Amino acid sequence: MGFFDKAKQFLGGKNMASVAITVIERQPAATATFPVTDSVLKGTMVITAQQDCTLLATKYEVWLYIKKDDVESPFLAVAEKDPDPKVSYSDGCLKMPCDLKPGQVITQPWLVSDVDLAKILASNGFPDPNAATRDPGVRLVVKCIADVKGSPFDPSAEVTVRLVPA
Repeated sequence: MGFFDKAKQFLGGKNMASVAITVIERQPAATATFPVTDSVLKGTMVITAQQDCTLLATKYEVWLYIKKDDVESPFLAVAEKDPDPKVSYSDGCLKMPCDLKPGQVITQPWLVSDVDLAKILASNGFPDPNAATRDPGVRLVVKCIADVKGSPFDPSAEVTVRLVPA
């Protein structure tokens, strides 16, 4: 393979698959809510192969963005990955690595635990986490990533989830 073919393959990696977040806490992702003191967040991501590729893993991140004095700061609340080497998966679960063909769709349920938004909020001037649910400068963002072999920029999707009082 020549230099330009390698460069094209490397730079074109982002188009190997697409990711969408469809469900958060059994709600449509676009309008989902999450109680500010809950410790477990669940959802579903959909991965669509756009060309032959290998799905190595899926990753999930929960970010809390807090805006103070016109500066928005991101705080990583928790991150998880499938497959988790500490978890035993049943035969009904998706086994990775997984070879995908163009047009193939994978629906991947996910769960992150140990979500502690109250701790982040308390260290940023919100001793009562429920007060943060009324502040437009506080937002929760969920990001799902498909770790695709050979892709320099893994396909991902993110959605803002509305925080609600506990």
